[in-house]
Amino acid sequence: MNENISTAKAYQRKKNWLFLFNIVMTFVLLVIVLVTGLSGFMRDMALSVSTVFVAAIFFYFVFLSLFFFVFDVAIDFYGGYILEHQFGLSNQRLTGWVWESLKRYVLTFVVALVLVEALYLLIRFSPQAWWFLAWVLWILFSLVLGKLFPVLIVPIFYKYSPVADEVLRERILGMARENGLHARNVYSLNLSKTTKKANAAFCGFGKTRRVILSDSLIGNFSHDEILSVVAHEIGHYKKRHLWKHAGFSACTSLVSFYIIFYCVSRAAGSWGIKGADDFANLPLLGLLSFLAGLVLMPLGNLYSRHMEREADCFALKKTGDKASFISTMRKLAAMNLADPNPNPLIEFFLYSHPSIKKRIEFAESTQMITDGIHR
Repeated sequence: MNENISTAKAYQRKKNWLFLFNIVMTFVLLVIVLVTGLSGFMRDMALSVSTVFVAAIFFYFVFLSLFFFVFDVAIDFYGGYILEHQFGLSNQRLTGWVWESLKRYVLTFVVALVLVEALYLLIRFSPQAWWFLAWVLWILFSLVLGKLFPVLIVPIFYKYSPVADEVLRERILGMARENGLHARNVYSLNLSKTTKKANAAFCGFGKTRRVILSDSLIGNFSHDEILSVVAHEIGHYKKRHLWKHAGFSACTSLVSFYIIFYCVSRAAGSWGIKGADDFANLPLLGLLSFLAGLVLMPLGNLYSRHMEREADCFALKKTGDKASFISTMRKLAAMNLADPNPNPLIEFFLYSHPSIKKRIEFAESTQMITDGIHR
């Protein structure tokens, strides 16, 4: 057990250092491309290819993306391939990692390009209100993505298949129905094609809502342990965490968009930027968004840990099964190499969930008042 904890701490320590390195380098690269005039140079190159506004933005975005591409690939390769293999967590061969990464890069590029094009069209046609319109667009995009993610995005990388275990499927659907969640089916996701880690989730809205269990979860956990995980996910729905999180994000992003608008409107004439609709200011927009994200991250994680605690409480009361909840936490920690007791500062800044140690202690101290037991 001590050896496993030491391995988990070593793994998380390297992940944390990589995260810090990524933050520093992202900041440095954004500053470099902005203050050296490189962004203005890329804009001029784009305009030399096409003076059509939308086309020029496309070429500029291609140039800017290529600038960051080498750094992104290096970080992803070390964090997503070398480190995962070093600690025995990956099932991917190099060719598989390259193919999956390629799909992710293309998808990210296309989505980001559409959002950037829309943003600068808003800036051009509504110079004073673009920040509010962009905020509305961002909220709508987030909601649509949440609805379409399980049916359009996930299948690009993984395959769904109905859970073959009829007893488990009926227990899960029964628990969902009792709580007003009419999921159409319970699906197994072939997560093991890339990783040894385990996970589960409720995804989508309305007709796209589905229960998803990783095949690694199904293969390594008992029915009662899986029900404990599913009850936790149901807890998020019953407590309306999805909408509360959306409201929290909407409020914080509204402030962020206005601050970005304020700064960008005063950046004209600096670093070769000609005005708010000059797409050479995209690194400035990125830098401001990046800094806002860093400032808000501890607050967002604090709120997230509160919601996770509520979902844990719901799962414990719904199943009435402390033993399965605790054994699930220990198994997940072992499979995912989670540090069960991280440094409090690291947990405060980086953890969206309470540490495994705290979740187990909470379960052990919780007074069980069940409203339904599924055995």
